[in-house]
Amino acid sequence: MNRQRKNAVLYILVAGFLIAFVGVLLFVWIYFSSMREMHQTTRKLYEQPFAVANAALALEADLYQIRGSLLYATLIEADRKQLATTVDFIAAREQLAQQKIAIIARSYSGDQQQVTQLKQKLALLNQVRDQILHALEATRYADANRLIETQWTERFNEVASLNEAVLKNANQRATQYVNESQQRLEKHTTHGLTYAALLLSLFLVVGVFVAWRIYQLHIEADKFAFTDFLTGIANRRHFIHELESEVRRSQRYGSAFAFAMVDIDHFKKINDQYGHHAGDLILQNFCLRCVSALRTSDMVGRLGGEEFGILMPMTDLHEAARVIERLRSEIDHSVMSDHGEQIHYTASFGLVSTSQLSEQQGLAHLMKMADAALYAAKQQGRNRIFIANH
Repeated sequence: MNRQRKNAVLYILVAGFLIAFVGVLLFVWIYFSSMREMHQTTRKLYEQPFAVANAALALEADLYQIRGSLLYATLIEADRKQLATTVDFIAAREQLAQQKIAIIARSYSGDQQQVTQLKQKLALLNQVRDQILHALEATRYADANRLIETQWTERFNEVASLNEAVLKNANQRATQYVNESQQRLEKHTTHGLTYAALLLSLFLVVGVFVAWRIYQLHIEADKFAFTDFLTGIANRRHFIHELESEVRRSQRYGSAFAFAMVDIDHFKKINDQYGHHAGDLILQNFCLRCVSALRTSDMVGRLGGEEFGILMPMTDLHEAARVIERLRSEIDHSVMSDHGEQIHYTASFGLVSTSQLSEQQGLAHLMKMADAALYAAKQQGRNRIFIANH
């Protein structure tokens, strides 16, 4: 009898171990299946829309640079050498623009007719550009300026409108990625926990441990992400890391740089009056304005809420103030439309340069100075730039 009991206990232990082992294998399978599906979803619904969004933003920035070079050549009445430099620069920007169009055409998941129209409108814009260059070659600067202010602006607005539609679709697809990924994760986690509840306590413990590891992996993924999901620019962690690296580089080599802290004025009132959707659109619009107004060497990051930082390497205060003023003015003169509502917003800037720091002062003091300058800009009426200790 004792032998039979021992055998029964042994059989139960073996059966329990096998059940637990099979349960663990099933849970691990569910876990890796979930991760695989999420990875596939990421490639389809995350990488592609953000590639499209980044290409759309960069395309508009390239077109702004082309316009700026044409306008500059017109204003200075460029000679042949200067005009040749302008043509080379425009050719390089045009090549980059075509690369962005290729990315959009390859990755865009919306109506391909929009991409076709975008290519057509861009071709018409290039025709106007060629007319402007011909006018400059013939030293007909007044004609060139007229073409820029009329036909170029009209064609550019058509391209920008289609570009905005592409960007909006890409952001919607990225949002869909988040929802679908969350649903898949919840479904697999629920199935795993339900199955674990039907197994032995050992399998339940293993299930809780694996669920905890999944949660830890998501925490780590969020922790090491580089970009802000809503705006597509650098998030706080990545931006502060780059800013800290720039401070060390400045202290080591003595190369000054400028840093601006930005806050959108009366953002809470905008959210209260127009809704959080409008607030999100303003944050995205602000980042788009930054990409178009700032230089390619500059970096913009979201520090939190409606507060942003702008890093301008190898830039003195005078040049930084000129660039930031251009951005402030562009924001001030723009009106954003949301469901028929015309929304005007402004931003305040606190500007500081590492040339104002001593050797003992580092990142913390730099941000403190910028924050104080931003506070002073708001105290003086907002929609302005305040230079620290200036």
